[in-house]
Amino acid sequence: MIDLYNMIDIEISDDQMKAELKQSAPFPEGVSKDDILKFLRESGIVFGIHEERIDALIKGVNKTPLTIAEGVKPQNGKDGYIWSMLDEDDSEFTDEQLESKQMVDLKQVIQIPSVTKGEVVGRKINPTDAIPGTNIAGEEVKGRNGKEVVLRQGKNTKLQDEGATLVANIDGQVSVEPRVIHVYPVFEVHGDVNMRTGNIDFVGNVNIRGSVPSGFEIKAKGDIRVHGSVEAAHLEAGGSIYIHQGVVAQGGGLIAAESELVTSFLNQANVKAGGNVTVTKSILHSKVETDGVLNCFDRNGSICGGSVSAVAGLDANEIGNEMNTPTSVYVGVSQSILEKEKANKKLKAEAEDNLQKLGVLLKKLVNKEKENALSAQEKVTKLRIRKSFAEAHENLNIAQSGLDSVSEIIEAVDPIKVKVRKTVYPQVDIHFGKYRKRITTKHKGVSFFLDKSEIRFEPL
Repeated sequence: MIDLYNMIDIEISDDQMKAELKQSAPFPEGVSKDDILKFLRESGIVFGIHEERIDALIKGVNKTPLTIAEGVKPQNGKDGYIWSMLDEDDSEFTDEQLESKQMVDLKQVIQIPSVTKGEVVGRKINPTDAIPGTNIAGEEVKGRNGKEVVLRQGKNTKLQDEGATLVANIDGQVSVEPRVIHVYPVFEVHGDVNMRTGNIDFVGNVNIRGSVPSGFEIKAKGDIRVHGSVEAAHLEAGGSIYIHQGVVAQGGGLIAAESELVTSFLNQANVKAGGNVTVTKSILHSKVETDGVLNCFDRNGSICGGSVSAVAGLDANEIGNEMNTPTSVYVGVSQSILEKEKANKKLKAEAEDNLQKLGVLLKKLVNKEKENALSAQEKVTKLRIRKSFAEAHENLNIAQSGLDSVSEIIEAVDPIKVKVRKTVYPQVDIHFGKYRKRITTKHKGVSFFLDKSEIRFEPL
C-alpha cells in the first residue's frame, strides 16, 4: 500500500458537500485508482466521488486543486399557496409564453369575470415535502418542508372541504388580496362619472366604463376598475385599483388602494398602495408609495421626476432622463408598514378579548335555555350576541390576514434591490433607509443593493 498522506491534501467544505484535492508531490509509479479511493474513504469521503477525475489525475491530465467529490444538495419543499379562480394554470404555457405573461394586459385585468352563488373561487394548495440530499460523508441532509398556508374566509364567501375550498355566498365579482379572497356585489357606471352619478361610496366593487374627471370621489370596499382615464379625483379601494387609460392629475387628487394598483401611466399623480404597483408606460413627476414592489419595465417603463417609494424593491427600464431631471427613489421598510402592523395587533387583541367576553355571555344563555325557555328580551339579547360574535370573529380574521401580509413584506425585503434594465441617469437619488446614493454618471443595466451600510451596484 502506497502512503499518499505526504502527496495529497484534502479540503472539505464546512457543509460537507464538496471536497477539493490538492497534489503536493508527484505520484510514484504503481499508484492506482483503488489507492486513491481508499485514501478518500480514510478521509471520510464515501459519496459523490468523481472517479473519472481520479483516472485523469493518475495519467497527469488533470491539474490540482480539483473538486474530487460533491454531495447532492437537498431540495426544499414548495410552500403552500392559495389558488384563486383568476389564476391560470402555468403548465399550459410554453417558456416563451410564460415570459410574455409578465407583460401586463390591462384589458385582461379590467375584465374580471363575475361569479354565481356556490361557485368555487379559491382553493388551498398544500405544501410539498423536501427531498433529502446526501453529503460526501454519506449522511442524509434534510431540506426544509414547504410552509402551510391558511385559507381564510373572505367577505361573502364560505369554507368547505374542511377549510380547503372557498365558495361564493352571493352573485358578484371576485376581489383577491394576498391571503384572502372576497366576493363583492358590483356597482356599474355605464360611461363617465359626472354630476348625474355624483360621488360614489359602495360596499362592493365599482366598475366605471368611462373616465373619472377632477373633483369626484369614488370609494369602494372592494376593487375599482376604470376603463377610461382618471384626472385629479379621489379613488379609495379596500381592494385593488385598475385604470386602463392612465392618470393625469396635475398634482391633485389621490389614488389609494389597500391591495395593488395597475395602470398604463401616471402623470403628476399621488398614489398609495398596500400591494404592488405596476405601471406599463411611464411615471412622470408623481409621488408613489407602495408597501410592495414597484414595477415599471413593460414597454417604455420610465420613471422621471417626483419621488417613488417601494418597500419591497423596484424594477424599471429607465430612471431619470437625458435632461438630468431630479428623481428620488426610496426602498425598504416604511413607517406605514410598522403602523399597519401595530394597528393589526391592536385589532387582533380587541377581537380576541371580545370573543372571550361574548363567549361567556352566550354560554350562560345557552345553558339557561336548556333548563327553561328564554324570555323575548333574552332571545333578542342572544341574537345580538351571536351577531357581535360573528363580527368579532371577522375582525380577528382581518387582523390576522393583515399581520400575515406585513410579515410577508418584511421577509421579502431582504435582499431589496433597485433594478434598472436600461439606463439610470445623473441627478437620481437612491435611498435604502437612511443611506443615500446620488447618481453622477449614466449607468446601463445595473442593480443597486445595500451592502454593509453602503449602496453598491452590479451588472444585471
